[in-house]
Amino acid sequence: MTGSSTPYGSGVIGGRFLADLGALVVELHFETRDRLTFTIRDGGGLTEPGYTETVATKMIEIRPGVYFTSWVEKSGATVTHLEDFVTGTLHSNATLPNGGGFFEMTGTITPLDAPVQPTVDNAARNKEIVLTAMRELFVEGDTTAVDRYWREPYVQHSPQLPNGLETLRTVVPTLVGFTWEPHRIVAEGDLVMAHSLVHGWAPTPVVIVDIFRLEDERIVEHWDVIQEVVPTEKSANGNPMI
Repeated sequence: MTGSSTPYGSGVIGGRFLADLGALVVELHFETRDRLTFTIRDGGGLTEPGYTETVATKMIEIRPGVYFTSWVEKSGATVTHLEDFVTGTLHSNATLPNGGGFFEMTGTITPLDAPVQPTVDNAARNKEIVLTAMRELFVEGDTTAVDRYWREPYVQHSPQLPNGLETLRTVVPTLVGFTWEPHRIVAEGDLVMAHSLVHGWAPTPVVIVDIFRLEDERIVEHWDVIQEVVPTEKSANGNPMI
């Protein structure tokens, strides 16, 4: 289990949360993955307000942001929690010592400290946008994709094309037998690079390296490097180009 996979980044482990189960309201401090300190705010007639105890816990991450946590208290009471930090939901089952009863409770769990916001993986999101944009525009021929995935001012570095999006709208309908087969796609920050085999852009098949720059999830700049496909048997190194 690692805090980085939770919706509060590293803020779950080491973080303080308020568990509101209706009659029972408790502060939870997840000091480490195996140690928890709880403080009763409202004991619901079961425990005096202000009571604090540190317990050994077992935390299991079921999926990112969702944990199964259990512990045994000094009194002999046992507690199991299903803590969903994604939705802020808490399910709690507790047994009291000496046959004092079994309680099933559901409520909310919210951060008392300012949550540590996770680092958004912009690179992965940008890669997804480029793949979808290129497929919808060039493969499916849907020119409305320009409005969804590109934005002006669109800076074009390919020597064959002028700046602006109007060229994309006019060129795509003229392509015949066009196919785009991305073999490698790499993203870092606001840049996405696709290494692809393309038919229908030139008289013969070509290998193209397209580099896209995105701002606010829209493509705003483009570079490319185009090579005519050379058969493997004619290559000086005997390796395929793509």
